[in-house]
Amino acid sequence: MKETRITLSQAEMPTQWYNIQADLPVPCPPPLHPVTKQICTPADLAPIFGMELLKQEVSRERWIDIPEELQEIYYLWRPTPLHRAYRLEKLLDTPAKIYYKNESVSPAGSHKPNSAVAQVYYNKKQGIKRLTTETGAGQWDPHCPWPATFSEWNA
Repeated sequence: MKETRITLSQAEMPTQWYNIQADLPVPCPPPLHPVTKQICTPADLAPIFGMELLKQEVSRERWIDIPEELQEIYYLWRPTPLHRAYRLEKLLDTPAKIYYKNESVSPAGSHKPNSAVAQVYYNKKQGIKRLTTETGAGQWDPHCPWPATFSEWNA
């Protein structure tokens, strides 16, 4: 029988998030304010996003450290198993190896706590007492933030 599941130990869990911004050939265009259509400033987004989350969104660093305190929270349900999709590979007749993560083992039965817990963590550190998170398909973060050289971020 083929081995279909890969389960990492907690010692093998990542301690950093990968930031795709570092490897894009061309920087993404900055987000525009929905009313003024001008480039959003940190002040425009501060009522919606905590400052640490905004800093991560504009970062061009390839790796962003996951705070140890947050890693300890993730240890409650992570790492989630990785499964090899042999039947899908065969159906597609591809030489590629296809894997998927089984996020149903998380407390909520989905991927949502992976993002929501980090949002709550950083907002709590900032002193925010009330928060609503949205994690359905990554809507909580702009996928193409403004350049890291944006003047207000270097002030």
